[in-house]
Amino acid sequence: MTTLYPYTAADLDKVFASLEPLWFDKKRYASGLDSNPNPSILIVAGAQGSGKTYLLDNHLLPSGRYDDFVRLYLPSFRELHPHYAAMQEKGVLHVYEHTEPFIWALCEKVFNHAFDNRYNIIMECALDDLRFADFPAQAVEAGYRFEVHLIACQKEFSHWATLDRGIKSIGANEPERFMPLSVIEGSQANARAILDAFENACIKVQDSEITLYQRGIETGMDSQVLCSSRCEAVDNLTPQPDFKGKPFFTAAQLNPSFEIRRTPAANAPCSYPQYSQVVHTGMLEEDTRQQMVRLCCKTLDRAQTEMPRVPADVFHQLSMYVLKYIYP
Repeated sequence: MTTLYPYTAADLDKVFASLEPLWFDKKRYASGLDSNPNPSILIVAGAQGSGKTYLLDNHLLPSGRYDDFVRLYLPSFRELHPHYAAMQEKGVLHVYEHTEPFIWALCEKVFNHAFDNRYNIIMECALDDLRFADFPAQAVEAGYRFEVHLIACQKEFSHWATLDRGIKSIGANEPERFMPLSVIEGSQANARAILDAFENACIKVQDSEITLYQRGIETGMDSQVLCSSRCEAVDNLTPQPDFKGKPFFTAAQLNPSFEIRRTPAANAPCSYPQYSQVVHTGMLEEDTRQQMVRLCCKTLDRAQTEMPRVPADVFHQLSMYVLKYIYP
């Protein structure tokens, strides 16, 4: 392997073997579509900076409903790279960059083992690889029930969130990366294929669910549910009246009637157009724009305390947002 920090297939196998006994100490399910109950896959999807991990760690996992699920990735997995100690000498941005190929290979190995052995699975999907669109059909054949949580963020808010997170991670000495807006836009370009695949899987296995959230300044920085639907019969997605007893969020500047509905007669995927509406909407309200300015200024202040570890381009990107949003 031609890389600054090479690892071999044997290295990867050794790391996986050390992880397997504890990580897969979970319930397994019998094989076949007729097995009862079927295994489940929890997918939290959204572009970088949308708040996937926060939603998972602070709202979904505390319910206890996912205690028997295998999580495909944790940041601590990066420490398992055979050259992790050597990387640390060059800083957390260097660590993130040079553990990335290893992480993709390890997580693929974890997924394959979990899938082949019919464990419940937790997957975070940043829409950054079209391969995420390939597996849902296979999972349907294996009898997996889908629970999809889809977070839509206005793309420049998402970008600010990645910059803010990166600066906080540098301060905490945690591996992280910075990315330009174009990387997030690339993920959004993949979104239709991936989200269509997730939605099409949901209609094929009864009791599957798909829920659409908005996260942004308008939602108080937290993910708020716009709509939720359930597969009550194969080839159908039925909109629910609320989300676990709580009313849906209604946002200004957006279509108030978000709904994911599928029937044999109306069988076209419909989650992506509604997701896209949130992603591409402008931050038009004066109060929202001023809050964006305050957020960027606060992040700039924090970045100054971490100089010179914060790249100069990060200061430039944040400053450009201040200039863009300071005037109504």
